Amino acid sequence: MSMTMFGVKVEEGKEGKNGQPSIGPVYRNPISKNGFPSADPDLSTAWQLFRSAVDKYPGNRMLGWRDFKDGKWGPYNWKTYKEAYEEILQTGSALRAHGIEPGARIGIYGANCPQWIVAMEACSAHNLICVPLYDTLGPGAVNFIIEHAEIDIVFYQDKKVKELLNSECTHAKRLKLIVSFTSLQQEEKDKAVSMNIKPYSWNEFLNMGKENPSEPSPPQPLDICTIMYTSGTSGEPKGVILTHENMTASITGVDHFMEEFEDKMTVDDVYISFLPLAHILDRMIEEFFFHRGASVGYFHGNINEIQEDMMALKPTFLAGVPRVYERVHEGMSVKARLGGRIRLIVSGGAPLSSEVEEFLRVTSCGFVLQGYGLTETCGLATIGHPDEMCMLGTVGPPFVFTELRLEEVPEMGYDPLGDPPRGEICVRGRTTFAGYYKKPELTREAIKDGWFHTGDIGEMMPNGVVKIIDRKKNVIKLSQGEYVALEYLEKVYGIAPIVEDIWVYGDSFKSMLVAVVVPHEGNIKKWADQNGHKGSIPELCSLQELNQYVLLELKSAAERNKLRGFENIKGVILEPQPFEFDQDVVTATMKKRRERLLKRYKVDIVDLYQRLNAAPRR
Repeated sequence: MSMTMFGVKVEEGKEGKNGQPSIGPVYRNPISKNGFPSADPDLSTAWQLFRSAVDKYPGNRMLGWRDFKDGKWGPYNWKTYKEAYEEILQTGSALRAHGIEPGARIGIYGANCPQWIVAMEACSAHNLICVPLYDTLGPGAVNFIIEHAEIDIVFYQDKKVKELLNSECTHAKRLKLIVSFTSLQQEEKDKAVSMNIKPYSWNEFLNMGKENPSEPSPPQPLDICTIMYTSGTSGEPKGVILTHENMTASITGVDHFMEEFEDKMTVDDVYISFLPLAHILDRMIEEFFFHRGASVGYFHGNINEIQEDMMALKPTFLAGVPRVYERVHEGMSVKARLGGRIRLIVSGGAPLSSEVEEFLRVTSCGFVLQGYGLTETCGLATIGHPDEMCMLGTVGPPFVFTELRLEEVPEMGYDPLGDPPRGEICVRGRTTFAGYYKKPELTREAIKDGWFHTGDIGEMMPNGVVKIIDRKKNVIKLSQGEYVALEYLEKVYGIAPIVEDIWVYGDSFKSMLVAVVVPHEGNIKKWADQNGHKGSIPELCSLQELNQYVLLELKSAAERNKLRGFENIKGVILEPQPFEFDQDVVTATMKKRRERLLKRYKVDIVDLYQRLNAAPRR
């Protein structure tokens, strides 16, 4: 029996020569075996996709929300496609009446709701660039993005106005107008006016558009649709430029993919929206649902009460990140709690464990689909099949408009021509981003010879399906020429009971590794009691004896895990305060921002190395 191929090889791999890495074969989705499907010229921008949906499905329910009345959340209310379209035209006209020209960057700041979508589609209608703003990128992020993207107007959720007009948001003074998703308090109006910003409530802005109608000035396929900022682990957020072509390739690619399956999507499908619209996964799912004339209902804003929204909405489609499903696994078992109508569950953002995936299949009676992608791939780079058990634990074959290959990572021992083939996942195609906004050097680092280097390590299965196995680590070379994978060491040392968190540091001018350790509070206290020490955690952290004890514990962790001599930590700095209390040094997803940590501890590290170099070698 021959094996079914889900990814097809369209080009052979090549051995690396003259210090160049080896590259594996190029794979495509079977649909694109002989080239990508041709693009429909009438569906080549996000605005064309939406316009055609309004023509086809004017009376369908498009946007759903719940009102808070008499101390509780009511049933879902709906706007039809035609009603939303009217509001979108009014919003676009109001923007133009304020002299906003195509190409301007428009900020949208707040939780998912119908107004978010109206503002977003109004941008598409007039070739304006939608820039989502969100706080989880760290405290200064909104301020940074307003200045970096040169934003003049922000649509915002009422409670976000405090952040926006806060004295620390120094760049807010460049704004010309702000539009609330709802209404404005008098004091907010006064504050905005005092900063020379024109404030509007939602209805005032729509009326302004009604009184000053202007025709849409639609975009071209290669115009920028959105700039989505993502958290870089190093330094400030990066603005990912996505064009209208990227967007439409992502959406129509799913059409091509779904033609293969008997279970069709219908206009009666309902999606519950709670993942942030500022992220690519939710944004692309909603755009796809609108393209197909289906319905999107928004959660009422409290993720802990999401089950109540599900009972009221009865969605057929659910998308989340693994953490959401792990909660479901821990606390729930029945289809009814998810509303009782779920047909398809999508998981993205990080790998889902096979156990949780299996549990979801059984309890929801729906299909579970894993895909893989980044903001830089406009959502999907690979896509799983909903009914193939052989894909359990994988992320599926390349997406319809994507070519994918693996590249050698010699310092980690990954070889795309080995058995099994493993390496850094590189992609190119119609959904690959145009670059990072105003960061040409970062763009050149990420896109080499037309291939976007994702930083994720994949394994190519014999049937052309990809499995994510690792992340390209922060690998450094010590002065003696040995490679060290810092994140791997942090994992090993992080298991030691005395360690709450650890950041390992080394560089190519030094032969030794050092670390900043946040000690485990309970275990320090235990150590202090047993050794006759008293004092607060910061006081204990300044004791030389504790420093020596932590080093010994790290040493035994290294021995237990058979680390090599140069992977041993030779000196530590003790930090009483956990890293996660400081959004400056970790990202929203708890990844360490290494450059910022270095900046913070630089003086101590220099001092520590001097002491280590002066100490007699043992």
